[in-house]
Amino acid sequence: MPLVEPDLSGDWYILEGEPGEHLVMEALGRRLSGLWTQEALAQAFLARHPDLGMRVARLESRALKEAFLRALSLLGVEAVLVDYQPGVHQAPMAKVEDLLEEVRRA
Repeated sequence: MPLVEPDLSGDWYILEGEPGEHLVMEALGRRLSGLWTQEALAQAFLARHPDLGMRVARLESRALKEAFLRALSLLGVEAVLVDYQPGVHQAPMAKVEDLLEEVRRA
């Protein structure tokens, strides 16, 4: 799946559980997570996977986005799928390290 540069300048919506618990998926030997640019998209994903026991959280500040990306790095996540929905064959993907650099520069 190619890496693309989605527009992530606005708020981000993520799935989180207990403190420090984030959505991590494994696909094709890679550890991935997800973030959504609209709350409705994140809620739609969560509605299809209620067994995850997670909730949608909004990241509005640079500090929150950086903390999220740092946590993903610690979990060994390489990239995030943006606005991913099950059944869709392709979603934009961005490397965690590239997003972290972008957030720090903002």
